[in-house]
Amino acid sequence: MKLFFGLFFLSLISLNLNAQTATENVEGTVSFLSSQNVYVKYSSTKGIAIGDTLYTNNNNVLVPSLIVTNLSSTSVLGSPINNSQFKVNDKITAKRRMEINKPEKSNAVKKDTIAIATDSAKVSETKKIEKSNTGKQLISGRISVSNFSGLSNTSEDNSYVMNYALSFNISHIANSKFSFESSILYRQENGEWKNVKKNIFNALKIYNLAVKYDISKSLYLSLGRKINPAISNIGAIDGLQAEKSFNNFRVGAFVGSRPDYVDYSIDLNFFQYGAYVGYNYQTAKRNMQNSLAYVEQTNKFKTDRRFIYFQHNSSLVKNVNIFYTLELDLYKVLNEQKQNTLSLTNTFLSLRYQPFKKLTLTGSYDARKNVIYYETYKDYLSTLIAAETRQGFGVQINYKISKSLYAGIKGGYRFQKRDIRDTRNAYAFFTWSNIFKSQISATVSSTFLETSYLNGMIYNIRVSRGFNSEKINIGLGYSYSDYKVANDAFPLKQHIAELTFSAELIKKISFALSAEAFLEKPNTFYRIYLQVRKRF
Repeated sequence: MKLFFGLFFLSLISLNLNAQTATENVEGTVSFLSSQNVYVKYSSTKGIAIGDTLYTNNNNVLVPSLIVTNLSSTSVLGSPINNSQFKVNDKITAKRRMEINKPEKSNAVKKDTIAIATDSAKVSETKKIEKSNTGKQLISGRISVSNFSGLSNTSEDNSYVMNYALSFNISHIANSKFSFESSILYRQENGEWKNVKKNIFNALKIYNLAVKYDISKSLYLSLGRKINPAISNIGAIDGLQAEKSFNNFRVGAFVGSRPDYVDYSIDLNFFQYGAYVGYNYQTAKRNMQNSLAYVEQTNKFKTDRRFIYFQHNSSLVKNVNIFYTLELDLYKVLNEQKQNTLSLTNTFLSLRYQPFKKLTLTGSYDARKNVIYYETYKDYLSTLIAAETRQGFGVQINYKISKSLYAGIKGGYRFQKRDIRDTRNAYAFFTWSNIFKSQISATVSSTFLETSYLNGMIYNIRVSRGFNSEKINIGLGYSYSDYKVANDAFPLKQHIAELTFSAELIKKISFALSAEAFLEKPNTFYRIYLQVRKRF
């Protein structure tokens, strides 16, 4: 508590400092899930940094849910907070920093319009890193300490989680061809110390730890743990990677192992190898990116999974963006007989159309089966194979009424044969920013949700204000939810109050607080999130 008041006092002092940054909420979409990571796609990650916190909309309250551990120009790799659960197409909000009070240079770097949904590991957190091909040594990084507490007046134990995150990167060490990158998280949770003493990797998560050697401008080698943006759907690779580019093409290969699926430690039993080829086309107004990969994954050198992966992203037609991914499995075991086969595992299509500047239309289709590792999961293969494909559709319409007025609606539909009832959801919002030039912004929204086990409505209003050119931000929110749970005679009515506070204390040091109170008779639940972050 003393630390909190001390930090709050420092933030008040900083009101007299010159403003350097402002923030805005931007929404991304979960594009891929691995056993330990969540991949989130944004139109651009400019203003998002390693160590930042990402939020999910829980009853229209922004709840801290992910810590950024790596990023690229269009995607973010995140580590879940407090065992948060995610699904593909979930919406994730980032508080993006914006430069202010600085004239824009005429020779500014063009925005990267090639959006690769799961390009979550190629670190480009600053413009300095993007210019690292000059051969000059550049150092960047983030270190953060955060606490997530869950409290209640019930008999359940309160939960406390501490996260210590470090990202440290050196481009061209001592002006050489060697570079180093790392992203590490240590998680400390009450009641889990015995498990940590048994296995340090129950708390320590190494998402990136690799050395890169640039043989030339078009050829590099990488050794260590690293997610390759061209084949990031398979997650982290522990081993050796190589890539060669020429003209608009690139080819690459890797050999190594995949992390343990339980604790994310190194496990040489999971040997894997693969290769890929990619083609990029880009002009001032049009772009296209295609990649095709072949991957063989094993368990104790027995084939675990064999598949190919295809990804396409393009904006060849004016105001239209298409993103498509496809996974085809080439191997299966049926009645203990190994077979070379061809079967569709996952496919995802997203289409975004902007007929004019103020209106954006988005639609998506998702079809996924269980990914099966025939050796690793052989004890319960029958359960996995029996599960049918889950399919879903989504639509979204955003309209900019004026410079400060925004409105939008979105809806989703997901179904699976075994579900008692299909899942439907609808969301509508209206935002008024900088009300009468007061720096106050307000959003009113409503959500309808219907699943196999519940249906209900959520109503929300949130007001926020920036101070000192938004160097300090304070937000207040209220939500009311009315749920009816299957087989429960009484509806669940819940009132939720939220307070958020963020401040740039001094140069490169920031503080964030999020507090929520959930009131549902006769119980009360509280969630408190604190973070201090230092950039260097």
